[in-house]
Amino acid sequence: MTTVDDFTFAGAGDEMLAALNHTDTVVRIRPDGRHTTVLTAADGLRNPTAIEVRGDTFYVLDAAYVTAEDPNLLVAGLRYLR
Repeated sequence: MTTVDDFTFAGAGDEMLAALNHTDTVVRIRPDGRHTTVLTAADGLRNPTAIEVRGDTFYVLDAAYVTAEDPNLLVAGLRYLR
């Protein structure tokens, strides 16, 4: 089961970034509904619970509540999405 724990608008506001906590991923959702994976467990995600965009940067807070290992804050540039 995949659940969206948090989302935020990115770029010009017509795309979203969503934190999917049970699959350790962040996805980019386009206005037409297409979505692509942006970050995964391979990038260090462990149950992402919050996501925020400030300027050209997005921040993902990981609770690591399932693994209880390495809760963290990941930082990436929006240009990473292009």
